[in-house]
Amino acid sequence: MKLWQFLKNNMCKNAGQRVSEGAAQMTFEELIIFAESFSKNLKDMKCCAILCHSEMAAAMALLACFAAGVTAVPLSYRYGALHCKKIIDTIGPDAVITDEDGKFMITKVTDATYKNPDKHPALIMCTSGTTGMPKGAMLSEDNIIANVTDIADYFAIAPMDTLLIARPIYHCAVLTGEFLTALIKGTGIRFYSGRFQPAAVLKLIREYRITAFCSTPTLLHMMARFQRENTTLRHICISGECMDLETGRRIAAAFKSAAIYHIYGLTEACPRVSYLPPKAFFDYADCVGVPLRSVSVKILDAAKNEVLKGRPGILWVKGKNVMLGYYNDPQKTAEVLKDGWLCTNDVAVINEAGFIKIKGRNDNLIIKAGMNIYPQEIEGALKSDPRVREVLVCGAHDKKIGTQILLTVAGDFKNTDEVRTLCKARLPEYQLPSKIRLVDEIPKNGSGKIIRRGPQ
Repeated sequence: MKLWQFLKNNMCKNAGQRVSEGAAQMTFEELIIFAESFSKNLKDMKCCAILCHSEMAAAMALLACFAAGVTAVPLSYRYGALHCKKIIDTIGPDAVITDEDGKFMITKVTDATYKNPDKHPALIMCTSGTTGMPKGAMLSEDNIIANVTDIADYFAIAPMDTLLIARPIYHCAVLTGEFLTALIKGTGIRFYSGRFQPAAVLKLIREYRITAFCSTPTLLHMMARFQRENTTLRHICISGECMDLETGRRIAAAFKSAAIYHIYGLTEACPRVSYLPPKAFFDYADCVGVPLRSVSVKILDAAKNEVLKGRPGILWVKGKNVMLGYYNDPQKTAEVLKDGWLCTNDVAVINEAGFIKIKGRNDNLIIKAGMNIYPQEIEGALKSDPRVREVLVCGAHDKKIGTQILLTVAGDFKNTDEVRTLCKARLPEYQLPSKIRLVDEIPKNGSGKIIRRGPQ
C-alpha cells in the first residue's frame, strides 16, 4: 500500500487544507481519517467499483480503496446505467460503493468474477468509448506515483490555490492529473457534480475565487464566449481533444491572468505523457509540448521505423507511467504494448521547436481519392471563424461514390450555404465536406469531449 502512504505523507504536510462540494467540506486530515476508517469495511475484498452521485464522495471512496489495498474501478452516472453495467460485467468487482441518500453503502456483487492479475493494479480505468465493450487499463501503484510526481513537477499549483474539479474522476486525467496532484501539492479542492454549463462554472469560479481549472478545448472555448470580466484563475490546463492555434489564443485572450498548459495523455499512460509550458502557449497552442520528465516518446511509420522531424507517424510512449495491460485481455494488451513501449494510435509530428503536435487518431483518418485527411485539421480551420461554436468531421463510405466527408456544425449560421461558403474560403478542395448538417449542439460525453464516431 505504498501509494496510500505516498499520498498520506504528502497530505499531512497540509493537513488543514480543505476539500469541498456545495456546503460539505473536509480537511485533508479528516479525509485521511475517513479513508483509513472506511477501508476496514473493504477487508477481504479484491476489487471495488465506485459509483457515486457526488464526485467528492467518489474521491473519498477512492482513497479508502487505496488505504485498503483494494483495486478501485471508478464509474460515472454521467455515462448512463448501461455503460456502468458494461464495465461491471467486464471487470466483475466484488462490490460497488455508492452514496445513495447521501450515505455510503457497499453492495456486494453476487456474481463477482474478478481475479487478481499477476501484478496488483491500484486502479482499473475503463476507456470512455460509448460503443462496444470497455477496455480496463490496469494501473499499478508505481504507475500512479510516477505520473503524479511528474505532473506535480511542472504544474505550478500551490497551497494558496483552489482547484475546481467539474468533471468525473472516472476519467484518469481528472483522477491523476487533478485530484491526486492537488492532494500532494496541498492545493484546496472544490468539486462540482452538476451538468457542465459555462455560465454556471464561471459563476462558481467567481463565487469561490477559484484559481485553477482543467477542461477540454470545447468547454473552455464555450466559457471564453461567456467570459466578460477578469477572473481569479491563475492556472488552466487544456486536454482531451486536438486544439487549433486560433481556439487556444481565444481562450488565452479570455483568461489573461492564467498560465495555460496544453497537455496530452491517454488512460493507458496513467494518463499524462506531455505538456506545453505556459510561456510557449501563444505561439504553439496547437502543440502538446514535451514529454514528462520520466517519459520517452518516439514516432514511427507503418513499417515501425522512426520518422524524420516534421513528418507524421504513430506516437509511441515509454515510462514508469505505462499501464500493466488490459484486464483479462492479453490479446488487446499485446496489440498496444511492445517491449515496454505503448502504441497510442495517435498520429503526431515533432515540429521545428521540438514540440509534439497531435494530428488526430489514426482510426479516425479519412482516406479520400488517395489523400490522407485528418478531421481535426478541418475542424481547426473552421473554428478560426468566430461564428463556429462546435464542429465535428467524420468520414462515411458510399458504395456508389466512395468516401464522403460529413460535417456537423453548431454556430451562428442561417443555413448550410453559409457554412459551405466558409468551407470554400478556409479549406483546400480535397477537404471540402460532401454533406453539412447544422445543429444547436453536438453531443458530448461526461467529461465534455465531443463524441466522435470513427469513419462509417
